[in-house]
Amino acid sequence: MEKIWIIQDSPQAEIAKLAASLGVSPIVAGILWRRELRSMDEAKNFFNPSVSLLLDPFLMLNMDKAVAEVNECLDNHWPILVYGDYDVDGTTAASLLHLFLQSIGAKSDFYIPDRNLEGYGVSHKGIDYAAEIDARLIITCDCGITAVEQTEYAKQSGIKMMITDHHIPDDILPDAAVILNPKQDGCEYPNKNLCGAGVAFKLTQGISKSRGLPQQQALQFLDLAAIGTAADIVNVTGENRIIVWEGLNLIGQGKRPGIKALKKVAGITRDVVTVADVLFGLGPRINAVGRLGEAMRAVRLMTASTQAEAREMSAVLNSENETRKTVEGKIFDEAVRLSNAKYDPREKRSLVLYQDGWHHGVIGIVASKLKERYFVPTVIIAVNDGVGKASARSIHGFDLHAAFSKCSDLLLSFGGHTMAAGMSIEPANLEAFENRFQQIAMAQVTDEMMRPRLKIESVIEFSDINSQLMETLRRLAPYGPGNMRPLFSSQNLEVVGYPRPKIVGKDHLKFKVRQGREVLDAIGFGLAEQLELLYSGKPIELAYVLSENEWQGRKTIQLELKDIRVMN
Repeated sequence: MEKIWIIQDSPQAEIAKLAASLGVSPIVAGILWRRELRSMDEAKNFFNPSVSLLLDPFLMLNMDKAVAEVNECLDNHWPILVYGDYDVDGTTAASLLHLFLQSIGAKSDFYIPDRNLEGYGVSHKGIDYAAEIDARLIITCDCGITAVEQTEYAKQSGIKMMITDHHIPDDILPDAAVILNPKQDGCEYPNKNLCGAGVAFKLTQGISKSRGLPQQQALQFLDLAAIGTAADIVNVTGENRIIVWEGLNLIGQGKRPGIKALKKVAGITRDVVTVADVLFGLGPRINAVGRLGEAMRAVRLMTASTQAEAREMSAVLNSENETRKTVEGKIFDEAVRLSNAKYDPREKRSLVLYQDGWHHGVIGIVASKLKERYFVPTVIIAVNDGVGKASARSIHGFDLHAAFSKCSDLLLSFGGHTMAAGMSIEPANLEAFENRFQQIAMAQVTDEMMRPRLKIESVIEFSDINSQLMETLRRLAPYGPGNMRPLFSSQNLEVVGYPRPKIVGKDHLKFKVRQGREVLDAIGFGLAEQLELLYSGKPIELAYVLSENEWQGRKTIQLELKDIRVMN
């Protein structure tokens, strides 16, 4: 489908002034200006992330109370149960906090609910386990902000609840001993974009500071905080940029047995680890065990103290990830066939699919892939044991949570936000839900909304691609929301030689392209369907990110294509 290219509008006079003051090219100055790096000091702090710039943990509402609760348990040798969610953010947060507490002498244990048996959030089974080990305090990680009833249940067992979370609170908060959440009313903590692992890390900082411990006592666990932050797709700016920067460096050093072993099975051999390595290498393997079964296996890997244990657990995570891909691929293929048999999603401006026996642990991934395929709001429902559980993904401009609210009389429960949501439903209501959801989509989704958008940093010439630009792009990393890889476009390009570009892999495109005297390699992952555009004989324009390809010790610049257009 044709994409909308949005060229960012930037004040050229301001950019020229910034270029002169920093001694950089206008292209580089534009990149900095659009990231609000408009002075030497701002640029210096951005390009040199330092733990000295981490925010004071006691700026977070209730941090003093949280630290006091933990210190009381420490001083009295009372057991603590760290309770995490089953995704990457929740398991890294739980691993981080558990290891930290053990490192300062606490009696700490951990618990992760079984996705299939207990569902999301704090469970009675987890609270019962806390009672079994005589825990006086449960500290949640990446969950708990809606655990009103569960908090009361814990109280009946004489157990206090400390909730550390980053999700948006409901109107009614749990009556917990302490709530740490930068998004709760009254919290003036400047970084509202912390993930669950980030909030857990701030708690370790607060405890360290209160006990007069060296800051390294908390900083040594930034590798785990970085994985959670990168995988949870929160803004990688400000304090989060420091967490990810320092954490990726620790991962590269390979000092934690579990992460070192996970890198190996993921095929990550470089010492310089990127956010992409986390998103496509480490994260999916950590997530896989929670999607298909017992997520505590991920925590056992990340808290492994020996190489032997780490190798054993990393093999388990890798095997589960392969199984996950098989299950996910089967469901995706079935969903495509089912969609083809039912209707054209783009005509209905939405897609709702349901099937008995689909594994609900992977339907979120399937929903994301189908949304990208058809570019319409997508709801995938797995029906098991008489209940349908759904994951949904949206497009810009369509509010999933609001749409589910309009269907609430048909649902057992629902939650989420604008772009991603989930719900449960009785099978008898599936057809009625599908019809109503489609009606809502037909009324709201426009033709323009069903066209993907590319946000172009600037239009550049091949002659602008020099060592200064490439060095700037290297130092802009780590990339992520709030600091995405710059997307450029170039015009009036010619495919080199007879247009017989090489197809690589299943659906990738590779060829050479010329502008003036400059010839560069171009590769388009998933763009093989645009092959015919290269045979037009007309000049083309490309949207791309710049990368360096290393082959046999030689580095070359290549264009990683996002779209191809034929110029009139």
